[in-house]
Amino acid sequence: MKKVRKFNAAVALGSLTAAVALLAGAPDASAQTAPGGGSFPGSFLVPGTNTSIKIGGYAKIVGIYDIKGVPAAAANVGNPDVEVPAAIPLSGSGAAGAHGALRFHARQSNINLDSRTPTAYGDLTIFLTADFFGQNTAQAQTGSNTQNARLVYAYGTLGGFLAGQAASLWADNDALPETVDPTPTVGVMNGSSQRQPQFRYTFAMANGISVAGSIENPEQEGVVNVAGAGAFTTSTLGGYDRLPDFIVRGRIDQAWGHFALTGILRDEALRTVPAAEPGVSIHAHKDGYGLEASGHVNTIGKDAFKFMAIIGKGLGHYITDLGGSGALQLSSVAVGSPDAGLAKQYSANISYTHWWTGMLRSTVNLGYLHNKDSGVITLAAAENAIEKRHIDALANLIWSPVPQVDLGIEYIYEKRNVQAASGTVGSSGTGHRIEVESVFKF
Repeated sequence: MKKVRKFNAAVALGSLTAAVALLAGAPDASAQTAPGGGSFPGSFLVPGTNTSIKIGGYAKIVGIYDIKGVPAAAANVGNPDVEVPAAIPLSGSGAAGAHGALRFHARQSNINLDSRTPTAYGDLTIFLTADFFGQNTAQAQTGSNTQNARLVYAYGTLGGFLAGQAASLWADNDALPETVDPTPTVGVMNGSSQRQPQFRYTFAMANGISVAGSIENPEQEGVVNVAGAGAFTTSTLGGYDRLPDFIVRGRIDQAWGHFALTGILRDEALRTVPAAEPGVSIHAHKDGYGLEASGHVNTIGKDAFKFMAIIGKGLGHYITDLGGSGALQLSSVAVGSPDAGLAKQYSANISYTHWWTGMLRSTVNLGYLHNKDSGVITLAAAENAIEKRHIDALANLIWSPVPQVDLGIEYIYEKRNVQAASGTVGSSGTGHRIEVESVFKF
C-alpha cells in the first residue's frame, strides 16, 4: 500500500503496538533495527538511554486558483486555504459571481517527533505533530510572521493502549485518496483536518484481525429554528456535554488490502444556561449513531482502489464537510425542553490511484453526501444554514523525482445544495479549483 501525506498508517499489523499506531494514524510502530542508529529507520538513540527518536516533517507550499465559486471566509472559519463545500457561494448571491481568485500559502508545513522506548509491555511510543493552520482570522500575508502553529497529534501508546489527541477511530485514513488539498473529499471524516482527544484500546489477533474501542471527546453542535440564528456551537450557547462519544471498529489486513467496519454512538444533548437569563435553563437530547464500511484493494502493481460508505443519524463533524448541519436540531431556544431532532446522513466515497511510472502517479476521486433534515427546522432562514447534499470529483497528477519531493497539480469540482426548495435561486452552488503543490520532506 502506498503511504500518503495524510498521516496514513502502515498497513501491516506486525505487532500489537503496530495495530495501535495503524488505527491512530501513526507511522509504523514495529521495532526495526537501524545499524548505527535507533531501533527504527531514521531514528537515533538518545545517549545513556534506550529511547530512540526520529524527527520528521515537510515544507509544503500550495498555489490555489478558484476558477469559480470562491469560498466565503466566514463560512470557512476565516480560512480560505482549504476546500470546504459549505463555504461555496450559493447561486443568486453576489459572491457567486466571484471568480479567478489566486493565493499561495505554506500553512500545511509541519514538524513531528516520534519516540519509542522498549518496555515489558512492548514499545512505549510518543508521537507529536504541529503545523501552521492555527487561528489567523486576518489572513494577512504582508507581515513576516502571519501564521500560527497548531497542535495536530499528541498521543502515546503502550501495548494496546492509546491516549491523547489522534485521528478519531471513526476516521479510516487508509481508505482516503492521496490529494493535494488536505480536505477536499466529500462524505468522510478527514483525519488530517480533524483529530480528537481520546482513550483507546486495540486487541490484535491472528490472521491480521484487530478490534479496537475508543471513548472520544464530545462536541455539542447543531442548528436552531430561529431566523438569523444560523449554526450554534458550544461557545455561542455555553452548553456542556456529559458523555463521551463511543466508537468500536473491527478490521482485517491482508495482502490484498484491508477492510474495516466501524460503529459510533453519540449523546447529542444541549444543556445550557443563557447568559442573558442566568436563572433559567434549556435542555434537549437525542441519541446519534452511525455505521461505516471502509477499505482498500490492491489491484495491478502499486495501484489501489479505496472506498468508504457511511449511514447514520446525527453524525455532525464525523463527516468533515457536514459539521453542525448534521447534528442536533432545535425548534427554538425557548426555556425548557424545545422540540429536538437529528438529521439523517448517508454518504459514499471512492477513489483509484494509478502509478504511471515509479515516480509518477494519479488519483481520481468521487464523493457523495446526503443530509436529510429532521423536520423540526421550518423557517427558510434556518434551512438555508443547513447543508442538504454535497458532490465532489477530483483528479490529480503527482511526480516524485526523488522520494523526499512531491510536485503535484489537482483539479477539484464541488457542488452543494442547502435545505431550501431544490431548484430555487439560492439553493445550490458550485466550485471549481485548481491547486498545485511542492512538498519537501525530511
